[in-house]
Amino acid sequence: MSDEEVLRLLPIAAASVARGDDRADAELARLGAYDERDRALLDRCLQSFLTSLLRTAWERGWAPADVVQYGRRELDARIEPLLLAAISAEHRSYRLNTIDPRWLDQLTEVGVAQPFTPLSLTSWAAAARVGRYLLLHHALSLAGFLQTLPIMARLLPLPGTAARRDRSAVPANGKMLARIRALLAKAEATEFPDEAEALSGKAQELMAKFSLDSALVEAETDIPDDSAARRLWVDTPYVSAKAQLVGAVASANRCRTVVIDELAVVTIVGAEVDLQHTEILSTSLLVQANRAMLAAGKHIGHRGESRTRSFRQSFLMAYALRIGERLEATASAAEAAVPETDAQRLLPVLTKREERVEALYTKLFPHTTTRRTRITNGAGWEAGLTAADQAQLDARRQVRR
Repeated sequence: MSDEEVLRLLPIAAASVARGDDRADAELARLGAYDERDRALLDRCLQSFLTSLLRTAWERGWAPADVVQYGRRELDARIEPLLLAAISAEHRSYRLNTIDPRWLDQLTEVGVAQPFTPLSLTSWAAAARVGRYLLLHHALSLAGFLQTLPIMARLLPLPGTAARRDRSAVPANGKMLARIRALLAKAEATEFPDEAEALSGKAQELMAKFSLDSALVEAETDIPDDSAARRLWVDTPYVSAKAQLVGAVASANRCRTVVIDELAVVTIVGAEVDLQHTEILSTSLLVQANRAMLAAGKHIGHRGESRTRSFRQSFLMAYALRIGERLEATASAAEAAVPETDAQRLLPVLTKREERVEALYTKLFPHTTTRRTRITNGAGWEAGLTAADQAQLDARRQVRR
């Protein structure tokens, strides 16, 4: 028995276990026999197999947060710790100064801490109190999942190839964003509308100040191109309707969006500061929209049939439309309030940002399709408009061309 022999079996076994087909038990039994004869060999092959699959995922355009977020939908929750351990081990082959800081930020956010640690399946199973059979099942399920990841647009440089990005190209905003997120968390949690409005108003004030300051700094210092893209994984169901809400927020913040319905993910393209604002506001409004939608309850047609799904789909689409209108109106009012001297300095900056965003969008997504949606439930549409009128616009850019 050799490594090559086992490595030839693993892709087939992983596919069977991931699908749960009739051959899964037989494939597990075959690998179990190898495991009894030489546990170290099987561990070595499985670890090598997972490493190669993760590298292929990066090459296909996936980043750590993408794999973890999508894995939470497709995999048993008990497999996520193994995924994180495999990601950590895979990154041991890269020097830190060749990993983009945004990639490192994603690793931290999903729970992969530095220093990166090697993966020993036997040690991992012991720490997780997982038996050998379940370990093999987890590892093959994870491998089967990784094998099926489709190609996506690559948003970040591959680890091992990136020069360290100068964070000074983007105005420092960590503390400001932390304060805004804290305010929004309180606004979403409170049951008192007046308190939510006050908290959201303060968040809006902070965001407006940061937006204006960053644009004026860019006007003075000619900050390098910071247009970028990030993915927002939305909860199912009603993906297309929720994506429209994200798109409405993005449009008001000079960003572009592309949605992949099959993966339930929206890619947002924009200047770094606008991306941050779009992500924060979209996340907050998705929470508010979902809460309002659930509060609307179940709906039954005149024949006694459930119309909840069509009601909720129409509700969210109306919510997205009205939110977009409110954001555009707020942007227009804020633009009118900008002093003429500042407006003259900001216009070239905003024009340049728009051109850079459009260029990156075209590069990442040269072929896109615009799709029309149809409203099938009038009651849901009206309820969504009403809920959007009551929503708190937690964060807004106050400078708009």
